[in-house]
Amino acid sequence: MGKAISLSIDEQLKVKSDNFIKNVKSGMHLKSDLNSDINSLEWLEIIEEVCPYLDNIVRTPKVALISESEVTKIEKARKTSVDTVKDLSKHTDYIDKIDPKTGDVLPSKLLVVFREETFNTYENRFIYTLILNLLRFLTEKEEMLKDLKPKNDKTLEYSASTSNGKEKIKVDVKISTKPTRLSGEDNDLEKEINSVKKRIEKMKKFVNSWLASELITSLQKQHVPLVMPPIKKTNLILKNPNFQMATKLWDFLYSIDEEKNKKINGLDSKGDELLRKILDDSCLMDYYVLDSISIDKKKQKEKMCNYALLMIMNQVQRAVDILLECGIKISEQELLKLLSTEMEKKKNISQIGSADIKKKFQKEMDDYLANVSQYL
Repeated sequence: MGKAISLSIDEQLKVKSDNFIKNVKSGMHLKSDLNSDINSLEWLEIIEEVCPYLDNIVRTPKVALISESEVTKIEKARKTSVDTVKDLSKHTDYIDKIDPKTGDVLPSKLLVVFREETFNTYENRFIYTLILNLLRFLTEKEEMLKDLKPKNDKTLEYSASTSNGKEKIKVDVKISTKPTRLSGEDNDLEKEINSVKKRIEKMKKFVNSWLASELITSLQKQHVPLVMPPIKKTNLILKNPNFQMATKLWDFLYSIDEEKNKKINGLDSKGDELLRKILDDSCLMDYYVLDSISIDKKKQKEKMCNYALLMIMNQVQRAVDILLECGIKISEQELLKLLSTEMEKKKNISQIGSADIKKKFQKEMDDYLANVSQYL
């Protein structure tokens, strides 16, 4: 049966802990030998998000009505319009003769206006250029993955300096990992790479279907010029949700091209605020160990018990922060139930352990008495 302690926070230790976190200045650096395009799949996620919107544009393309006019001989003029009459009234020299009896006018030539629909608009050429850029981008990624060998050596470096009001503290941590693989075991990294390949293949099917569409084939036949950045912010591009998403993909692909020469083979990151705070908390717990070490084992145990309460409080708070920041909602009742379940498991393990000891001791006593009784 464990000794009962007063479940109250040691205020002095709490102040030291609060000052530790408040004054901490820390940094982290994560490096992985795995190609960064596998570590970060933001590019693939953006393409998958935008594809349905591009599909909407290609399936229901916007057309423009264009008018062309030319003056031609009357025998070649198959259709006249109001514009033809207006032009003839301005150009009496087109009139060949006038019938004196009927007053009918017989011109020698007329203005003929041709009107037709076309896909050759700036917005459609923007989409055409975007699709070609997307195909090139996906093909490059596909080629890169063909020769990519799974390798995931990772190194995390963390350093911090702080003060708790009584001491200045300096921490340096370096953690390195190398994957182990036994023959016959599945490799999670290979699975992830294969998953990425399948997703790229699915996106390329979208692109190839667009290339075969009426919109794209028409623009290809006309040999229209490609659009160059920056994009003109026409009303359609600014206000249409489908074109807004297309612009998002355009900007992203363009930024990738700009950064291509700066990219390194592997993930090299300073992490983010959430990860760094977790490391700060871990650093604080390391300090608890250091601060608790004492020649007097009784004092060491008492101090660790007091720090344990702070650890529970700090870690629950940090865990809730992480869940909320990741969009996970958890109620107080759910959290308490989770904690009580884990506590119950620990109690059961402890009770089972005590029962086993008693049982073993009793067996030894019974054996001893049985042996002694032979000599009585």
